[in-house]
Amino acid sequence: MSFLDRLRGMLRGLNQPESSPQSPKSITATSATPTVNHTEALILVHHLDNAGNELQTPDMIAGTIGDEIHLPDVTIDGFHLVHIDGLTRWFTTAQASITLTYERQAGQPVWMYAYDIDRRELIGRPTMYRGQLRTAYEVTAPTVAGFKLLRSVGDVTGEYTTISKTVLFFYRNQNWQQTDLSTGFIQIHTLTKVFPYPGATTTQYPTRLQPGSTYKTYMRVRLTDHTIWYEIGGDQWIPESHLQLTTGDNLLLKLPAGYHVQNQRAVQQTGIVSFVPGKHVHTYSEPYGRYLGTVDHGTTVNLIERLADDNGVVWYRLQDQGYLPGRYLTHLDPPYL
Repeated sequence: MSFLDRLRGMLRGLNQPESSPQSPKSITATSATPTVNHTEALILVHHLDNAGNELQTPDMIAGTIGDEIHLPDVTIDGFHLVHIDGLTRWFTTAQASITLTYERQAGQPVWMYAYDIDRRELIGRPTMYRGQLRTAYEVTAPTVAGFKLLRSVGDVTGEYTTISKTVLFFYRNQNWQQTDLSTGFIQIHTLTKVFPYPGATTTQYPTRLQPGSTYKTYMRVRLTDHTIWYEIGGDQWIPESHLQLTTGDNLLLKLPAGYHVQNQRAVQQTGIVSFVPGKHVHTYSEPYGRYLGTVDHGTTVNLIERLADDNGVVWYRLQDQGYLPGRYLTHLDPPYL
């Protein structure tokens, strides 16, 4: 049932002596029954917005004094009726007017997200912009401490519509000059600390990488001071000055043979993941393979296989969770002999 249908029902109730329902607060109506005299009458129905602007040409309703008034069914795209002034049930004078006031409908929201383009993660909370349908919006890129804005995707200006919109802003660490994804291999040529981020001078990681050991890398970063760093795992970075690149194709051919022929054995042990409190480590589909999942620091895991490559790097296979370097496991039970 439309608003006007409900309104007509309420007005009919005004003529019932046994009940006296009140008119809605947003409607100014007169219910006095006029004397029928067959005098021609005309009513202008105005359609206004909240600012008093005409939304369309006024409608004309003709009749005679004493006749019942029937409002036209009107739908104005993007607006809904909020107030009626001057409405009566019957024609009471030769000339009169009724004013219908409309309010613009709310548009669908515009969502703004800020992303670290290299780490592929949100920076801060999403922001929602709201406004009335067909009114203008403008999304402004937030200032993010420690990051510089690279580009945006989506309409940063426009109008609110019936469809939700999304605007993405991409940022990069202000100390990072250039990045590229790397799936190559590096070989350590000097005893090396592992750092939590590129350019770090201190580290909480107790592990030192041994000369001659080989690792797969996942990202290379050139900093604004022109130093280059390689990522060998989640929040694990080493400087280029401590390593050399290796031929990935040759290494991939040699490593699996060493695993399977020389140093692979089944085990039945448990261990505790030791990394950084509140952080997690990646597991791999195979040693030096692709990321498979993550395991939180402090988690107790079941170990079903142990591998050691020709460089002395030990890997454990976790039950249903892939492979993890042995340096991230402590409290092995029973201890490996």
